[in-house]
Amino acid sequence: MAAASVARAVRRSSRRLFDIFVAEVPWTVSSKEVKEYFSQFGTVQRCQLPFDKETGFHRRYCWIKFSTAQDVQNVFQKDSHILEGAKLSLRQQNQRRRSQRKNPNE
Repeated sequence: MAAASVARAVRRSSRRLFDIFVAEVPWTVSSKEVKEYFSQFGTVQRCQLPFDKETGFHRRYCWIKFSTAQDVQNVFQKDSHILEGAKLSLRQQNQRRRSQRKNPNE
């Protein structure tokens, strides 16, 4: 039983390492285009671009999930990222978002 909880903890911590938060995403860009752009640095498992239900537009930020830590390093080796003329703001996601937390006290 303890081995299973250790394995879950390892999976959780490894998930956190491969996420990147991207801000300043242009309104005209779709999640497919963001995923295509970041796939030049490695395998993109998921691109989550949340939409505002009231306006119908995306919220100008997203999360990119990569397969390996090396893929994330490849992204940060490039000085700046420009998508449709807009400079993207990136940071490595070190903590799980609140919506992903099972325990609200985390």
